[in-house]
Amino acid sequence: MRTGTVLDGRYRLIKPIGAGGFGQVWKAHDPRVDRLVAIKVLTGDGSADTDRQVARLAREAAVAGSLSHPRIVTVHDFGSTMHDGRLYAYLVMQLLPGKSLSTYLERGRLPLSGALDTAADIADALDAAHEAGLTHRDIKPSNIIIGPAGEVTVVDFGITKSTDARHDITTTGVLLGTPAYMAPEALSGTFDHRSDLYSLGCVLYEMVTGQPPFTGTPWHLVHQHLHEQPAPLRTLRPDAPAELQQLVGRLLAKDPAHRPDSADEVYDLIEEITDRYVDGTPPPSRGADLTSEVSLSKGEAAHGAVIPMHMITHQTCPDCATTGDETKVLNCLTCRGEGRVVSRRHTYKVRVPAGVKNGQKIRLREFGAPGKHGGAPGDLYVTVHVTD
Repeated sequence: MRTGTVLDGRYRLIKPIGAGGFGQVWKAHDPRVDRLVAIKVLTGDGSADTDRQVARLAREAAVAGSLSHPRIVTVHDFGSTMHDGRLYAYLVMQLLPGKSLSTYLERGRLPLSGALDTAADIADALDAAHEAGLTHRDIKPSNIIIGPAGEVTVVDFGITKSTDARHDITTTGVLLGTPAYMAPEALSGTFDHRSDLYSLGCVLYEMVTGQPPFTGTPWHLVHQHLHEQPAPLRTLRPDAPAELQQLVGRLLAKDPAHRPDSADEVYDLIEEITDRYVDGTPPPSRGADLTSEVSLSKGEAAHGAVIPMHMITHQTCPDCATTGDETKVLNCLTCRGEGRVVSRRHTYKVRVPAGVKNGQKIRLREFGAPGKHGGAPGDLYVTVHVTD
């Protein structure tokens, strides 16, 4: 195939835009509807193995072509033709602007917001595919296209072939995945929708940390996927939320049963993390520690006692303190010149242990100021005064 070739009497090849063990991807023109398309061309050599590969390409092209989703590349046509005495199978797809995620990752890790948004879009696409009964089998950065406005499109749904021995971990020459992103069970040829979720976990890990969870030769990768755990996410990206580390850990579970049940569940979990940590809502923060004092008799100090502890919480006076006018504060009848008002009164019953000494401080856990955005309260430190 070369520039200017008219494939199957219809598609004029313009220039190659990608290549791999399967053959080439060309930018082409379809004069019948006057549009630019991408065409994946599979070169046949007449062998029985080629016939099986073409049959699988046709079968899965039909399945992928039935999908209609904004995050999944649109398949327009499939066919085969003879050219210069050789058989070529081809798949005609939507021509996507933008670059692959792998290109962006060459520059390093993504911002957390970008990683989360991209992962959510991939999960959204996978959910549509899985609902249609299709497992992708090769989720990896080069199969994720990022458009000029950040839009994400997943390509190559279930249509993966390789004759490159460096990446071939099967005995047939057909690679049903890419070792760096393959689920442990997929290494033995077993796939289901949870295998895609493992691959998504690998991609999410790489987007957040700047490196895939495992590296090395294909055979090293096989051993690591089967038997080893990657470095915890937050050791490589300390600002990553703990919930994100937990999610990635679930996605990368060796046992498929320990992964999330569906891509839809993954999407919801990513959205929750995004809403909490990225979209303007601060993370939970612990409340401030407070101090107080209490007077006990010698008997109470020696034998212990349960005493009432009155806690008063204040807030800025709504009538004067926000104005910045000192005179108005001093003359304010609401706060009586203090600039603050009581927002909450509460009495706790606190047990003081036996044997406390004069001047000793007692720590009361979570009796301090309330936390913000769901965070835990601070602690209360009470200084004991023993009276005669």
